[in-house]
Amino acid sequence: WKGLHNSGKILWFSAIFPYVVLAILCVKALTLEGASNGLAYLYTPQWHRLLESEVWIDGGTQIFFSYGVGIGALLALGSYNKFHHNCHRDAIMVCCINTFTSFFSATVIFSILGYMAHIKGVDVGDVVKSGPGLAFLVYPEVVLTIAPSPLWACLFFVMLLTLGIDSQFCGVEA
Repeated sequence: WKGLHNSGKILWFSAIFPYVVLAILCVKALTLEGASNGLAYLYTPQWHRLLESEVWIDGGTQIFFSYGVGIGALLALGSYNKFHHNCHRDAIMVCCINTFTSFFSATVIFSILGYMAHIKGVDVGDVVKSGPGLAFLVYPEVVLTIAPSPLWACLFFVMLLTLGIDSQFCGVEA
């Protein structure tokens, strides 16, 4: 039994495909009307909110969720490495890639939210919803307004499916 080596090609595809889809969605999202308003909302700090404890709790929760989800799988997958493998480099790479992915996906999401705010004629803050509703309620709503909508819907949900399959592969291999 070779473990990870048997499913290596599937893991490479399922790890890279979401970035390809995200890049395609990013190009489309940045060309939509109102995208700049969404990006301004995302990257403009609201300094007065730093005094609210809820902001710090939400930020800490996001960090622990983001970096802690795959910790068991990462430890188990690390057992496939050679004894003198540079695991410090890998740990730093995982953190950097995770942070890049967060900023990249936030850029796509808030560009789309800016477009939705533009279509509805409201402020971006009135469109923003957190949690799984963002992926399963807000995004399908906007997909219907962007031509060709079946293409964008398929790309997005195949990306979500691929992310789920990739997570399951890591869990099973671990």
